[in-house]
Amino acid sequence: MVCCCCPVTTIVVGAILFFIYKKFFTPPTIEPKPAIHKTDYKKDTVYLYQFKRFKNCPNMSPFCMKLEILCRVYNIPYEIIESSMTRSRNGTAPFIELNGEHIADSDLIELRLRQHFKIPSLPDEQEAQSIALSRMADNHLFYIIMRYKTSVDAFAQTIVGFLSLPQVLANILVPIIRVVFGAKYYSRSVAAIGDFEPHELNELLHRDLKAIQDSIKGPFIFGDKITPADATVFSQLAAVYYPFRSHISDVLEKDFPKVLEYCERVRKEVYPNDFTI
Repeated sequence: MVCCCCPVTTIVVGAILFFIYKKFFTPPTIEPKPAIHKTDYKKDTVYLYQFKRFKNCPNMSPFCMKLEILCRVYNIPYEIIESSMTRSRNGTAPFIELNGEHIADSDLIELRLRQHFKIPSLPDEQEAQSIALSRMADNHLFYIIMRYKTSVDAFAQTIVGFLSLPQVLANILVPIIRVVFGAKYYSRSVAAIGDFEPHELNELLHRDLKAIQDSIKGPFIFGDKITPADATVFSQLAAVYYPFRSHISDVLEKDFPKVLEYCERVRKEVYPNDFTI
């Protein structure tokens, strides 16, 4: 058994934590667009740089998943390039390269995909609802979810798993990562939507999920076809429900079975073979 106080172990763990800090916690800054990675690109093929895939969920990041769903639903040629550390010009992931251009931020990427590949808009009233629902999911529900998601050991175990470390180091890092990432997303959540007592946060979660449930007008949000709103909403829910259990799992199963049924329809439509539970 290796003691966590061993000097070598302490140095290794310290180095890993510093590396994680530099990659995940350095504030994003807008920099000049970098040289593209894919120099031998195919015309009109989207090269999607994202985190590693999972067997039971395409990605831990809902923003990565959203972009892949858009590509699949609208038959956009794409290739996934997995990287845990590669970042965009503003220090975030995912990002894409399209025809030799670096494009960062999932919202801006969605806009570019819709323009370049002529993804049709919904009728005006539905398009307005789509934008409002997507903004709620990405800019409110996301921060509630992350509070719950980062509070379980399984989240930290998943992050540590990306590093492919010896088990003894992984065991040491899991509680540290849970505390570090929990603090990070707690502060981000407070800055984005405010600080709340647990019962208050749960009330806000229920309100957001009810808004989603009440918006489902058919098999999918706007009827028989998947739209960008489905890509956004499903990704936020799938990225927390399928990888491991948390408070979100209990709430969905107990109070929002209609939302879970909706998620299963999207899953089967978009990921019929390579997304198993």
